[in-house]
Amino acid sequence: MNLIEKLHGSGHSHPHQNVPAWIRFYDPIVQFATVGRVKKMHRATLHLAQLRPGDKVLDIGCGTGILVLEAEKIVGSNGTAVGLDVTPAMIAQARQKAAKVNSRATFDVAAIEAIPYPDAFFDVAISSAMLHHLNETQKEQGLAELFRVLKPHGRLIIVDLNPARRSLVTSLPGHRQMARQDTVRDQVPEWLQAAGFHHIKTGEHPFKQLSYAIGEKA
Repeated sequence: MNLIEKLHGSGHSHPHQNVPAWIRFYDPIVQFATVGRVKKMHRATLHLAQLRPGDKVLDIGCGTGILVLEAEKIVGSNGTAVGLDVTPAMIAQARQKAAKVNSRATFDVAAIEAIPYPDAFFDVAISSAMLHHLNETQKEQGLAELFRVLKPHGRLIIVDLNPARRSLVTSLPGHRQMARQDTVRDQVPEWLQAAGFHHIKTGEHPFKQLSYAIGEKA
């Protein structure tokens, strides 16, 4: 297994497994895979989510915290930016980044099936390039949890790989087993509806290897 396979997973490991300390190479790999546009990609996601100053935002599966730190710039001092991930090494890196820029963002180890926040806490929840790592039970339980922690009229945006549009990102080892279909637009709306979301819409992400789906809590 090469370094990229280790960082992205072979496609057979459980998504809640801890990752060794060499996860420090994760950011350079992501930069390479996105041709140095990872921040631009996250900003486009935040724009789609209609994030506003003062919002409380959750990034579930936050990795090393890049999106959360970008979100914090938008929500400002009156808002709240939270990142959760099941991998302790990812959260450790995210906290180090936050400390370097005097960020107020919060990062904790937690799974999508057990989000450690009260009901109706967040205005916006984001899942970016994480959903495809979950099994069916985790998806069902995770979407129910995201619905729970969102305020009425809160928004969930799911961004994930579109394997129908070949690219460096979707060719990474660990993603070759993905079905040759746009799961976000073909299946996610049904999952969101089952979890209680409405006003669901989908589309192509500005970063062309991705698709998005947005649902609103009644």
